[in-house]
Amino acid sequence: MDRFAQHDSFLTPDALGALQSYFQSQVTWTFGWQSNKKNAEVPFSHWNHDFLGAGSSNQIDLADKLLADPALAAIAELWIQLQTRLLPGHALVRCYANAHTFGIEGYPHTDSRKPGNYTTIFYLNPLWKPEWAGETVFINDLGDIAHAVLPRPGRVVVFDGTIVHSARAVTRLCPALRVTLMFKTRAPGAEMDGEPHA
Repeated sequence: MDRFAQHDSFLTPDALGALQSYFQSQVTWTFGWQSNKKNAEVPFSHWNHDFLGAGSSNQIDLADKLLADPALAAIAELWIQLQTRLLPGHALVRCYANAHTFGIEGYPHTDSRKPGNYTTIFYLNPLWKPEWAGETVFINDLGDIAHAVLPRPGRVVVFDGTIVHSARAVTRLCPALRVTLMFKTRAPGAEMDGEPHA
C-alpha cells in the first residue's frame, strides 16, 4: 500500500449528503482536543467529537462497535466503503472528527510511531473555496511541504501515520467550520502502536 494516496468524489452525492446532514444535525463538538498531548510546547486545541470513545493508544479493532450502532449508520457506511475499496483487512482502532474555525490551527505532528498504522481523512464540508485555505500539509524528511491538500467536499486522503502533517488555519474569509472525519487503522501484519497520540 502507498504511504500517501488521495481520492476525490469517493462517495456518491447522495451518500455524501447523508453524511453531511448527519454531522449538521447530530454531532456535538467539544473544545480542547490536541493533536499531540505530549508536546507541552504546543498547547493549542481544536474542536473534536469521538464516535467510538477509544483512547489515543487503543489498538483493539472497533469495527464491530461502529457497525452495531444504528446512530452511526452514515459513518459505518463510509467505513465499509473505505475498507472494501482502500483499506482491505485493516483494523479500525479509532474514529473521530475534528473541526477548525478561523484562529484555530493545527501544528506538525505524526499520528503513529509504527509503519503500517494509517490515517484516513475524509473532508466533509458541503463547499470549500481555495481562498479559505485550511489545507492539510504533509512534510517530508527535509522539513519541506511535500503535499498540500485542500479540504474539498468528499475528498479522501489515506497516509501512513508516521508522516508528519498539519491542518493549516482557515483564513478570516472563511465563514464555515472546517470539518474532517478520521479513521485510524492498522494494516494486516503491522506492528501495534501503543504510544498515545491523537
